Amino acid sequence: MLVLGLFLAAVELIAVAQPADRAMVRQAILAAEDARAPRAEDVQMLVRAAGGRDEALAAVAVRALGRLERPSLVADLLAFLEVRSPLVRAEASNAIGQAVSSAEGEPVERARSVLMSRLTTEADPRVRGVIGETLGRLPYTTPEAVGSVEAALVHASRQSGTGVTARPSATTSALGTPVAGVTIGFGDVDRDAPLPLLIGAAKGLESLIRQNIKTSPPGERTIARLRGLIATARPASAMPVTQAQAAEFARARRLAFEALNTASAADERTIVLGLQDDDPQVRRLAAQASGAARAMTLEKREALVARGLNDAQPMVRLEALRAYGRELQSTRGCGPVIQAIEDPDLHVALAAIDQLASGCPDAAAAVEALEDEVEALEAAGDRWHAAAHALVSLTRLAPERAASALPGFARHGVWQVRMYAARAAATLEDAATLERLASDRAANVREAAIAGLIKLKGHEADTLFLAALESQDCQLVRTAARALEGGPAREKATAALIAALARLTDEKRDTSRDPRMAILATLRELGSTGDAPALEPYLKDFDPRVAAEAASILTAWTGRTREAVTKQFAPPPAPVWADLAKLEGTRARVVMKGGGAFEIALFPSEAPATVDRFVRLARQGYYDGLTFHRVVPNFVIQGGSPGANEYMGDGPYMRDEVGLRPHGRGAVGVSTRGRDTGDAQIFINLVDNPRLDHGYTVFAEIVRGMDVVDRVREGDTIASVEIVSPPAAGR
Repeated sequence: MLVLGLFLAAVELIAVAQPADRAMVRQAILAAEDARAPRAEDVQMLVRAAGGRDEALAAVAVRALGRLERPSLVADLLAFLEVRSPLVRAEASNAIGQAVSSAEGEPVERARSVLMSRLTTEADPRVRGVIGETLGRLPYTTPEAVGSVEAALVHASRQSGTGVTARPSATTSALGTPVAGVTIGFGDVDRDAPLPLLIGAAKGLESLIRQNIKTSPPGERTIARLRGLIATARPASAMPVTQAQAAEFARARRLAFEALNTASAADERTIVLGLQDDDPQVRRLAAQASGAARAMTLEKREALVARGLNDAQPMVRLEALRAYGRELQSTRGCGPVIQAIEDPDLHVALAAIDQLASGCPDAAAAVEALEDEVEALEAAGDRWHAAAHALVSLTRLAPERAASALPGFARHGVWQVRMYAARAAATLEDAATLERLASDRAANVREAAIAGLIKLKGHEADTLFLAALESQDCQLVRTAARALEGGPAREKATAALIAALARLTDEKRDTSRDPRMAILATLRELGSTGDAPALEPYLKDFDPRVAAEAASILTAWTGRTREAVTKQFAPPPAPVWADLAKLEGTRARVVMKGGGAFEIALFPSEAPATVDRFVRLARQGYYDGLTFHRVVPNFVIQGGSPGANEYMGDGPYMRDEVGLRPHGRGAVGVSTRGRDTGDAQIFINLVDNPRLDHGYTVFAEIVRGMDVVDRVREGDTIASVEIVSPPAAGR
């Protein structure tokens, strides 16, 4: 109560407006948010801070209220839509969406009704943009609600006011210009919206369509508007724009294209315009749609895909390659795919190798191309990726040839190569190789081998599964625990599972949740009343999810209702705002072991707890020597795991700090496996990923060296992460 008293006292100092007082209030808000405001008094403090006179502090407090994700706070948040500050109104609009993100019924309908009204009466275009974005992502349950929001967003996107005009792009100079065997026309489109509103409306439509496509597909007017945005979301010829504004116009076009592709509604003219766009990401999305426009002839679709395959940007070539694989490869053959193996960009080449596994009429040529890559393994050195991918693809097209090459991969010195060998062995049903690799020194190789043995041998391999339970690797233990489900040796398996559970629990790591929950799931099936005493201590487990599961299992075993004692994690100490404030403008320089570096700008004001953890770990050398273990071209790269997998990271869990900053290309986020489960693994968006917005924290962005990020390969190692001072003016 003493701490709460200090919080409330600090809030009263807002009106004094002295720097020291502001710092005290900022610390109070940070501490309350960090603890997830468990008591009514904590919420009261945030509400009072949100109503204070200091605009910046009020906005931070409103943001904190939204991050609590409580429908009960909707009434408080709606009130902040009426304050004078546009900054606070924008944060309130977003916070309302967070508050009802998992709700249904009255809270959602109330939020929709008020926000729909505010969309027409709000004077500030930036606030209107946030309202539009929020309306698009609310969890609607009726077609009527979706339809009303859809119409409102389309109307908002047409509001005039800042010189955005309907005109052809600079790359579409005339009506009916022939492009790769396709002709286009251009019609009149209404004048577009102020740029912030345009972005918000486009983003709202993208979310709305993505979330409701199965039950409420968009109407014809909406499709027409999205097509119009791709053609016209550009500055007027007489309108001077900054580079940042030009990027925002491009973002609006991307969002419109994302929505069209979700609805499979990109037509011929729109695809052609997209492939001519000066923005690579728009061209990428046009390439994505190019093979699937069923209204076009096969020849026209093939011409459009070919244009994408010859684009200067790898991200466009990659998407065109995928489009070819989905729509044309089975009938037109693998020629373009085989040619793409020679692409100068490794990720395009790997995609082509993977794509050959789906087969094609000219299978002999595909097999020959894959064999050439497999045979190059020994000479590849650290560029083993093509050979490893080719081996896996070859198992589909020519199993006997893949089998003859498998031993060399299974004994390779690079563990990732052996992991791919395990995947190939599973396809080849080579139990002997899988059994050898199930005892590999690398946990990720063992896990891949066990995953194959589960399907191939089942409980005949239980001895290997039981041995894997003794590992320190969370992913391996999780897979092994699940492999033991339904096994015949119930007593032996139960004893081993209980021992593994106790060992992981003794480590007191939040990040052990996944394997421990997997162990409990198998214990529920294999255990019995006699095992109840072993589970009793877990009613007080430090992880509330584990405690709740233990209570459920004990209730099922004994027939007597048991309750978890632990209801929430004990929160770690909150970061110190005075220290975080010093990080404003700070960058992190990430040096890669194989050469190259990139810099990221940190956002301590928007994601203070995340930045605090990242900076502390970086200064301790935590990331030095870790890898980027996940590389998904045209999506993200992910790294920072001591185990080089999804399930090994730093504890305790990091809370989410979701806000208005989007997951655009270069945005740096935190990997999670559910709300508030960040383990200090980071990911970098390689393209705009709007479906990640409002779900994952963005705490930084790439400001230099994005080309280095684009070249990162699976397994590439981080040499060091250095926290550096803000760059000098003019740098």
